[in-house]
Amino acid sequence: MRARTRAAETVPVIDLAGEPAQVADAVARACAEWGFFHLVGHGPSQDLIDRTLAEARAFFAAPAQAKRALARNRDNPWGYNDRELTKQRRDKKQIFDIGPDAAALKIEGDVFSGETPFPEWQLSLKPAMRGWFEACEALSLRLLRPVAAGLGADPDALAHDFDGAHTSFLRLNHYPVRDLLEGEDAEPAGLGIHHHTDAGALTILLTDGEAGLQVRKDGSWRPVDSVPGGLIVNIGDMVQVWSNDRYPAPLHRVLAMEEHERLSLAYFFNPAYPAVIRPLASTLGAGAAPHYRDVPWSEFRRRRADGDFADYGSEVQISDYRVA
Repeated sequence: MRARTRAAETVPVIDLAGEPAQVADAVARACAEWGFFHLVGHGPSQDLIDRTLAEARAFFAAPAQAKRALARNRDNPWGYNDRELTKQRRDKKQIFDIGPDAAALKIEGDVFSGETPFPEWQLSLKPAMRGWFEACEALSLRLLRPVAAGLGADPDALAHDFDGAHTSFLRLNHYPVRDLLEGEDAEPAGLGIHHHTDAGALTILLTDGEAGLQVRKDGSWRPVDSVPGGLIVNIGDMVQVWSNDRYPAPLHRVLAMEEHERLSLAYFFNPAYPAVIRPLASTLGAGAAPHYRDVPWSEFRRRRADGDFADYGSEVQISDYRVA
């Protein structure tokens, strides 16, 4: 395996082009110790990465009125928002959420199968983001194999939970220096994103290189700064359940930008709606009991999304499903 090594107190770097058994071992250590890792040898070209970042940057440079015309809501959660909550506190950021192709994910009565309102004033955004969406999907499916193998399971053990139409989505994040809601009827923002864990399986993060992301480890906040040519990967609550707590979903946050704006794109790789998440059999050897009751993904996803809006209830946590 062509691996890069870093000091023990920094997030590890993993080369996905390495020998599969060594990749699985490296992923297992990173998931158990950090919940984060840098990924190189990942496949997407630098040209694709550069084009994707340029399109996202152009979108957020548009006037606020134009972006707010694409606002998301509880009935259609895809689109723009500059008032999102994390832990019921407003973040200092703007986002644009891009859902799956509505034609591929048509679930009657479910708002998450709605259309993404791409802007007519930036026609190049849609094909660029659909291209990045597809690249992240392929990469995430590859990463499922070392995640499962590192837990002693068959490398394909997790794939069935994504069969059919999985519910992954892409989020464009812009962290401005100036709070765009300053002076409006809104509570003051604190951090760029307040501390949280991600709800789904894996998050693939592309950034512009600006610092700000931090992970909580051993009682302190550690920086997760980008590496040249790399993507940042972290695990979510569903991996914590599959692993029966061997791989804890990492608590992380983004600092508020004070001198330089920051841009990132987060691809959230989520199971299919019918999936019911439970600990893998390989984590229950020697009489070990499952730490979680069954987690119906459709229920968890809906309850977590409701927490993004102050009027729709508190944010669900994976601890709500813990039994041991």
